[in-house]
Amino acid sequence: PNMDVHFIAVNDGVDSHVGDNEFTLFRNIINEWYAKDTSKKIRAVKRSKGMAGEHIGSHAPYGYMKNPDNKKEWLIDEEAAEVVREIFRLCVNGYGPTRIANIIKPRTVLPPDKYLWSATVVSHILERMDYLGHTVNFKTHVKSYKNRKKIDNSPEQWKIFENTHEAIIDKETFEIVQKIRSGKRRPTKMGDMPMFSGLLYCADCGSKMTFHRQMAQSAEKHNFVCSNYRHNSKSCTMHYIRNVVVEQILLENLK
Repeated sequence: PNMDVHFIAVNDGVDSHVGDNEFTLFRNIINEWYAKDTSKKIRAVKRSKGMAGEHIGSHAPYGYMKNPDNKKEWLIDEEAAEVVREIFRLCVNGYGPTRIANIIKPRTVLPPDKYLWSATVVSHILERMDYLGHTVNFKTHVKSYKNRKKIDNSPEQWKIFENTHEAIIDKETFEIVQKIRSGKRRPTKMGDMPMFSGLLYCADCGSKMTFHRQMAQSAEKHNFVCSNYRHNSKSCTMHYIRNVVVEQILLENLK
């Protein structure tokens, strides 16, 4: 009424221009109850399927497809799976999600959904345990049937069923990627990615060591400094180590 909208509900015999129908209020309450009850039953069915280890998502993850003869089964979509493998390989080789997305974009490879290849899409692929051959249920939830916005559950609330379908990524590669992702790395302003970026920590305060270099500086002078000290010199002391020294220490340990 506030927007002067002419509302007609043929089956319910409602016409706002004719006048109010006293029974409309009760009918709305009944419809509301019916929608809520239906939503509750659907949730119960999904939860039962999820607890039994069935795939409860409407779509298979990128890299898989549903078996035409058995919709509950995921089969590898080899063309998309090779893209997934490449994304993991690039991450292991030190490429971040943005750079990986930029590598894939020019090839006109179809993305996982309606969105174009982006750092967010690549990050989502790198985090999915489904590629290990596991089914992960209850990763998200919605508050009610009226609000369909998905809210992430904590990992403790997930239900994981191992070896339910063929794996695309081996466990070792997946774990290496998760370790790399836990210490997120960013390219320098000059576009390069230091080998130890995101992996070095201050021995005293535990803060990350940040990479420091200058345009005209030789590679021998590139160094890591305590990020805590750089932002607040009173919170830690001046810890500093050259990148070539770290490389030499690591090389000697490997030998």
